[in-house]
Amino acid sequence: MPDTAVQEPRVRSRPPQEFYDAFYQTGPDTLGGKYQRLFWHPIATSESLLPGKTRPVKLLSEKFTLYRGETGEVHLTEFHCPHRRTQLSVGYVEGDAIRCLYHGWKFGPDGGCVERPAEPGSHSHVKIKTYPVKEFLGLVFAYIGDGPEPAFPPFPAFEGEGVVAVEEEYFECNHFQSFENDWDLYHADWTHKMGEIHGPTSGPGRHNFYLSMLRSSVYQETDFGVTRTLEVPGGIKNISVLMLPSMVRLYIPTFNEENRRGAGPQFRDTYIIHVAHDDFTHSAFLTQLVPVTGQDAENYKRTHAEVMAIRASRPSTAELGRSVLAGKTTLADHRDHPVFVALEDTSAQVGQGVIVDRTKEMLGTSDAGIIYLRRLLARELTLLADGKPTKDWSTDWKMPKTEIPR
Repeated sequence: MPDTAVQEPRVRSRPPQEFYDAFYQTGPDTLGGKYQRLFWHPIATSESLLPGKTRPVKLLSEKFTLYRGETGEVHLTEFHCPHRRTQLSVGYVEGDAIRCLYHGWKFGPDGGCVERPAEPGSHSHVKIKTYPVKEFLGLVFAYIGDGPEPAFPPFPAFEGEGVVAVEEEYFECNHFQSFENDWDLYHADWTHKMGEIHGPTSGPGRHNFYLSMLRSSVYQETDFGVTRTLEVPGGIKNISVLMLPSMVRLYIPTFNEENRRGAGPQFRDTYIIHVAHDDFTHSAFLTQLVPVTGQDAENYKRTHAEVMAIRASRPSTAELGRSVLAGKTTLADHRDHPVFVALEDTSAQVGQGVIVDRTKEMLGTSDAGIIYLRRLLARELTLLADGKPTKDWSTDWKMPKTEIPR
């Protein structure tokens, strides 16, 4: 029999309340941070890192230097030069090496020092740490754990032809709040009501639409994640896949500006991955397949580029979210924003606080997905805390067949 929305995952654990801190903590010495370090995480979109360019990145409360060599290869190293501890990302890329801005110390892609211009003798004793990085579906992934590299890619590629579109959205709250939001099906009824791209746009049918999906939802643990199966009114069977530590694969509506322009199909096969910079901020990386080919693909790329240019010219959703939450503006003031849906999510999730106090919540029957996630993660954290192996989630699977709402 499949697990239902209110049953516990199959292995008993300590109560989820014991892990409320671990749910959001990301530091290397915390239980939550140790669990996060068992996985690959995206740290940038591939298109945002051009050959010869560097950038500082923060992942799981640690700082790093990311750069793409002149050959096109991507590298991840320590944040500081070991000489006088200045920031390496402000230095120079030479081939696949990086040279420090301060005194010219140069480090190869393996982290070994190859030149110290003012220092005589050997450089073999000088080395900086490097980390595995790989590119997949338009994203740059990194592994910063201490153990062997996990299987890569961390999830299957999309099936079929089309354009892979990627984006990154910055949130000024803890990553776990956004991941919980993915398990909170019912939030779309109200959080995204104004944006009018989720479900029926008006009338009493909207509420019944979401209640129907909520009441038909069934959660079932598999060897690769948790499937959420539900029925959309009209007999449409829809399936999403939710994966630890903080990923979901599902079909979602086209974002606001592209929807207004009719760019590509209305629903896209999408991965959403929540990646913690630290305990207080995170990015949501989206990579999705837009199933268009030939001239339709060229037309879509052109429209997508126009939309991204509009996004770049407008205040970010994080900035506007601060304004809305401070009462200086309202959501209605920003309905024309190209990714208004992200501003709706920002207002709800950051509105919980940078780190929500879960001890003060009043959960209800509509929170079955949240409860399931917390029990599942509590199980894994119990195993990790007891020195036992956590579940080895499969990365080789196919997206279950699902029907797309219209």
